[in-house]
Amino acid sequence: MKVGDLSSGASKLANALKQLNIKWEAAKDTWHDTRAKAFQKENVEPLLPAVKETLDALGRLAEVLDRAARDVSEHDGG
Repeated sequence: MKVGDLSSGASKLANALKQLNIKWEAAKDTWHDTRAKAFQKENVEPLLPAVKETLDALGRLAEVLDRAARDVSEHDGG
């Protein structure tokens, strides 16, 4: 991952969330008690909107960095 490359990290984050969802669905097949429900409510459910917001912010930041790099490149004559 090069400096300023946010897409690699964003892709890893999105993949980690996907893997978490897969593993959590498998765990729910055998874990049915009140602690499981509390764990889902307190830990798993808040992740989806938080990660989505983070990925959206990373996308916007990547656009800003790309524009800045182009501006610098144009200013330097490159």
